Amino acid sequence: MNVLELAIMLIFIIIVGIVGFYASRFKPSLTNDITEWSLGGRHFGTFIVWFLIGGDVYTAYTLIAVPGLAYGAGVLALFATSYVIMTYPIVFLTMPRLWNAAKKHGFITAGDYVEKAFDSKTLALIVGIVGILAELPYIGLQIFGMNFMLSVTHVPSNITIIISLLLVMGFTIFNGLRAPALTAFIKDFFVWIMVLFLIIYIPIHYFGSIGHMFSWFNQHYPKKSVLSPGQISVFGTLAFGSAAALFLYPHAITGVYSSKSANTVRKNAIVLPIYNIMLLFITLLGFAALFVVPGLKNPNMAFPMLISKTFGPILTALIGAIIILGSMIPASIMSIASANLFTRNIYKNLINPNISDSTERIISKVSVAVIILLALYLSLAMSPAFIITLQLIAGSWVVQLFPLVFLPLFTNRVSKIPAGIATIAGILLTTYVLYLGHFKLAVYKGIWVGLYGLAIEVVVLLALTFLFKPMSNISLDDYLDD
Repeated sequence: MNVLELAIMLIFIIIVGIVGFYASRFKPSLTNDITEWSLGGRHFGTFIVWFLIGGDVYTAYTLIAVPGLAYGAGVLALFATSYVIMTYPIVFLTMPRLWNAAKKHGFITAGDYVEKAFDSKTLALIVGIVGILAELPYIGLQIFGMNFMLSVTHVPSNITIIISLLLVMGFTIFNGLRAPALTAFIKDFFVWIMVLFLIIYIPIHYFGSIGHMFSWFNQHYPKKSVLSPGQISVFGTLAFGSAAALFLYPHAITGVYSSKSANTVRKNAIVLPIYNIMLLFITLLGFAALFVVPGLKNPNMAFPMLISKTFGPILTALIGAIIILGSMIPASIMSIASANLFTRNIYKNLINPNISDSTERIISKVSVAVIILLALYLSLAMSPAFIITLQLIAGSWVVQLFPLVFLPLFTNRVSKIPAGIATIAGILLTTYVLYLGHFKLAVYKGIWVGLYGLAIEVVVLLALTFLFKPMSNISLDDYLDD
């Protein structure tokens, strides 16, 4: 163990912890209702929401996995850049309408909205279960991101991870969404500096320029430098499906709900693509890793090994500390989103629908602790392959919520029975396709697995929608700005 490396990481972790605990003074509570803890009182402006959503979409695992995919699959990894760009027009069209309905009816989760829109606690329960199942492995992947990076340092990884997550658990329980909103500034400041430094230094250091890096890559890995005919459908369906799913994840919707206005959401749909510059840069680092550390058996080690081979232990530890920050903030937001789903759409629906705000807040805070500790246990006790399989299943299930969340924003024609049958059919078919691929393949016969379920949902909705009466629970005017 290197004491200086450990000290660097602990300084970063403790500073973020202090700021997280201080967050109660950041935009102090205006009321004492549950939205203050869960959503920061819905009064975060464009700048704060930009960092908050950027902090939970562009995570530590993104910094590890995207270069790893570029290392193993070449330009196919650019689907990540493509899908995030495709996401924001969807956000611009849908999320302001969802925010308006949430503000007018007091929704805190997507499950709240679905329950009201369809007058169905069962559909809200489905949203809650799928959402939590999606977030648990997602938090686990953040822990793996830390683990991969710490493995190239001289710092005890398990102790460092446990300390960082206990701090996350503490400041999240005490201050709710204000904690990740404030600490996201620190995380993204250092992440941006790190990525800009690396994309300038590494190509110049090893190749002379970024242009020479591309020339070397094209010459030595011609099959990875262009999409093969068989990869075109893979690229397209991965990008489209991932774009459709991204803002169905509970943490993304929580970020949207925390905005102070629908216009804030629109502005963020416009400016959030700036983060894609960073995503593109870290993808290119995967190409550089092919030169610096060829022959790795685990592509997820491409970025950590690139850093370790390029820099000394001190700078590697500093970058490792930034990766840890990139895990802490998303873990906080994801645990809040999951806790809200459990309390409001599972506990209240199944056990006690009449709990007070104070009791709801207590249950949510306890749920945060349970969710973080469970994700920590799964990550430390289970193999990475198991967590990745869970994420594969959950990620393909999340997109099946598309008709429950997005369709009512534009039409009241889809009622609960067709929507419920379609969603269940989509989940079942997706699970069957995953089974055909032995729960190891995100793509089956050239198509992302989640799109099979989405296709059957469209068929079911077309067949059943006009057999049932339209909904009238939320007026279409409620989705419009005041």
